Amino acid sequence: MNTSHPRPFNIVLIGPPGSGKGTQAQLLEERFSLYHLSSGDIIRAIRSKAGTGDTLADEVRSRYDAGIPQPDQVIEELVKREIERLHRKTGFVFDAFPLSLPQAIALERMVQTFDMREPIAISIDVKRDEAVRRLTLRLYCPNDKLVFHPLDADYKGNHCHICGAELQHRSDDTPELAGKRFDTYEERIRVLKNFYKEHGRLLDVAGEQPIKNVFNDILRAIVPYL
Repeated sequence: MNTSHPRPFNIVLIGPPGSGKGTQAQLLEERFSLYHLSSGDIIRAIRSKAGTGDTLADEVRSRYDAGIPQPDQVIEELVKREIERLHRKTGFVFDAFPLSLPQAIALERMVQTFDMREPIAISIDVKRDEAVRRLTLRLYCPNDKLVFHPLDADYKGNHCHICGAELQHRSDDTPELAGKRFDTYEERIRVLKNFYKEHGRLLDVAGEQPIKNVFNDILRAIVPYL
């Protein structure tokens, strides 16, 4: 890694559900001492503050518990808080953010505001059939809602490594519903990929490989940007 650059580098991981973004984000975090900024983790963290007088936390929990997606503006505000807190200390690997063009544009504004390096976008490409297969295998914790997969680097068997609860299959992780989620995200991802391609910051990596191979391909792809 080239440490002569005055500012840490930043990575945006793009890919549909089942592409392994979370696993690769963890590996990048460990390799380069980046901060793994996951929109899902941020939402769960602020949700836990509901009832403490934090109005935003109350709003987030209400939508979360009802299964309603958080608006772009809320996601942007939560991400901005984390960047403001940490941007001078570390670079970021963004996982599940941005998930829309407005979020990508908001991140570009944050980059300017906090004088950060422009993020490199890495698209982990997985075909529909493989993504659906992976999604139907994944498990989740009924207590903290964390998602686990047998292919994940931190998978410890059929129990949550946070609370120890027995993992379960989600009722909507059927081939039919998983396929619909893939199609929905694929449209979003196409827009995001075009955005970063137009900015000259898109790298494509084949995701239908063993985890270590995907990671090694990512390392080779980002060398010119370090």
